[in-house]
Amino acid sequence: MSAYTATYFLGTKAHFRGNVSVHPALYVEPDGKHRPGYVTFQLDSEISIDEQLKVADRFAKAVSAWRDELATRADQQRTAADELEAAQAEIARLKAEAGDES
Repeated sequence: MSAYTATYFLGTKAHFRGNVSVHPALYVEPDGKHRPGYVTFQLDSEISIDEQLKVADRFAKAVSAWRDELATRADQQRTAADELEAAQAEIARLKAEAGDES
């Protein structure tokens, strides 16, 4: 097994695909193309299919948790933006009622 750290920035063009061949693999293509710079997560064919499934489940659980945290953050940011917009509209309305042009 290789041990190193690499960081790949994923953008809107990122592509993810997998296969379940002899060596099941998940491919992450940060730029959306299968060319240098992609990452492969491969399961050892020496471990049983049940163990392979357990590894895949742990991987999926971590990715799902990460996605859920991002969704929560996005909701919070949308809520804050909506509240700010509503407050600005209310200030404008109150100024208009008071005859304030500034």
